Amino acid sequence: MDDSPARVFGRKNPRASAIVITGTFLLSASALIAHDRISTKVTWDREIAPIVRARCMSCHTVGGRAPMPLTTYEEARPWARAIKEEVLTRRMPKWRVVRGYGDFANDPSLSSFEVALIAAWADGGAPASAKATAGMPSDPARATADKLALSSAAATAPVTPVDRPPTRSTTLSCATRTLPAGRLVALMPTLSEGGSLRLNLELADGTAEPVLWIREFDPGFLETYWLRNPLTITRGTRFSAAFSGSCTLTALFSARTAR
Repeated sequence: MDDSPARVFGRKNPRASAIVITGTFLLSASALIAHDRISTKVTWDREIAPIVRARCMSCHTVGGRAPMPLTTYEEARPWARAIKEEVLTRRMPKWRVVRGYGDFANDPSLSSFEVALIAAWADGGAPASAKATAGMPSDPARATADKLALSSAAATAPVTPVDRPPTRSTTLSCATRTLPAGRLVALMPTLSEGGSLRLNLELADGTAEPVLWIREFDPGFLETYWLRNPLTITRGTRFSAAFSGSCTLTALFSARTAR
């Protein structure tokens, strides 16, 4: 049985996962709580919790899609090193869209600054608050790393709530070549497990607009992809879709009547 952090974080059935995770793995995670020397000024309360709330809470809540909640310090602390590994390898937060292909308002991907903060926190003993770092031994190398991470945090773009206007939807096969007219605000594809979809709009001037590219679709993590910049679809606009396996596409349009 594979109980690596990647396997545990990626389980599809969180309730079943709680049963099958072995006691050995849980013990090894729990053992991280004690005896780690605090050597960082990056804390859960000040830097890490806001990142987790913004990027991870859609899945890592009690009863959520992920195998463990990360809503509190006590829940997250045993997983500090595993969290670091997952974010450094970009396996988490889970996001199946190929980066740079399309632009989505609900993309939970971490900035390099946020990754640096999480790594500094985990490597430095994962302290809860500034109180835990009081009297911390001097470590010039760690202080330099913390300074870089904390200064970078100031440059991190704040996460803004996704605007979800009233919508009307249409569901069609990915083999269909046309979309209804309207203001396209979001897409929700459903593919075979492990399937892929690459979607382009063919505009009236002959150019192609890249919209969405998904690899290794996971039915356990159905997602609605909200376009950061909604697209105006005129009558007769065509799209091209390259996909594997079965594929249906639910397109969400602004509920306002298209003109």
